[in-house]
Amino acid sequence: MSAATQIKQAEQISVDELVARARKLAGRIALRAEEAEQNRRIHDETIAEIADAGLFQILVPKRFGGYELSPSVMVDILRVLSPLCVSTGWNSGFYMVHNWMWSLLPEEAQEEIFADKPYALGPVMVAPSTRATPVDGGFRINGRAKWGTGSAHADWCMVSAIVDSAPAGTPNPGGPAPPSVRMFAMPWSEARTEATWFTSGMAATSSNDVIFEDVFVPHHRVMDAGPARSGESRSAALHGNHLYSTAFSPMLALAAVAPLVGGTLGIVEHAVDRAKTFVSSFSGKVSVDNPALQIRLARANLSAHAASVLLDDLTRSIEMDSLAPPIDISSRALQRAKASYIATLCRDTVTLLAQGSGASGHMLSSPVQRAFRDISMASCHVVFDQDPTMELHGKMLVGRPPEVILA
Repeated sequence: MSAATQIKQAEQISVDELVARARKLAGRIALRAEEAEQNRRIHDETIAEIADAGLFQILVPKRFGGYELSPSVMVDILRVLSPLCVSTGWNSGFYMVHNWMWSLLPEEAQEEIFADKPYALGPVMVAPSTRATPVDGGFRINGRAKWGTGSAHADWCMVSAIVDSAPAGTPNPGGPAPPSVRMFAMPWSEARTEATWFTSGMAATSSNDVIFEDVFVPHHRVMDAGPARSGESRSAALHGNHLYSTAFSPMLALAAVAPLVGGTLGIVEHAVDRAKTFVSSFSGKVSVDNPALQIRLARANLSAHAASVLLDDLTRSIEMDSLAPPIDISSRALQRAKASYIATLCRDTVTLLAQGSGASGHMLSSPVQRAFRDISMASCHVVFDQDPTMELHGKMLVGRPPEVILA
């Protein structure tokens, strides 16, 4: 397909059409959830169907055949994809936001990544656990990075690395300088994985370790994420769209929390349907007449709705901020805290349902136990780490910001 044809299709697509396509896939995704968990990877057919529906490129620039749509569209799609397989929603959200991240790289790198199709799948590992050594024309990357979500279907990947500013043993009379951290993009063929993702929840996300052995990355595939944290990426001017002025960390948090909300809404609906027909083997009575269960379902229903409303509020605030960068740290801190609070609300809601589902609700074939394990684990992701996110927001409230802020 020519670039001109891709751009024309991107201009003609509607948000309603994309959400409708996602809705058509949701049932099949739910049916494959147990198999995906057992295999510790999303089914290849699921990834192909989501790709064919054009959902991975919603945040990609139109010049590359993407849709350049708003974060709210991503949220709406993830709410539809995630109800009974949080792992699939999680990977889809990360693939979408990673494509947004590729679009913050220098122009030459974007042209490479989107040369063959209007999206590229792969993990982005933001924790700086690898080393980058400057060489002629670029850097050499070495080390191991954890949390390689989506490594099972990768085309490209990007990793944060600490740049070695001077050879080992070089005197530094001024004392130690803070490390310089950059992000480095490369074709997936230049990295390799090690199967380390053996977990109680989110098993299907394939978040294995990724190993880099003397990988050369040219200068044009290197990004300083510092400007992007405050929405000051050069890509906003390059593509003429404030989508690329969205703050980096809140955007990542948004892509991560939306599947949790979708999963919580879905499992509440499942629990209500289950209660209407489930017969207790102990009492022989239908659960629907159990007042205690009715109370749990009511509380869960309202909690899931509250999480969804808060998600929409978070999305609107992130979108509004992108219109007028640089984005203030207090706003970014609040958005991180909101995402953390939403994730905790989702976890508490599925826990409430799991506790009232009886032993049968914890059989491995039950969506209830899977949602309980998946959302409980996902809520522990570093982007939702409640203590530091709430502490940061609290410090901003009382006018005591820390010296170093990563938000």
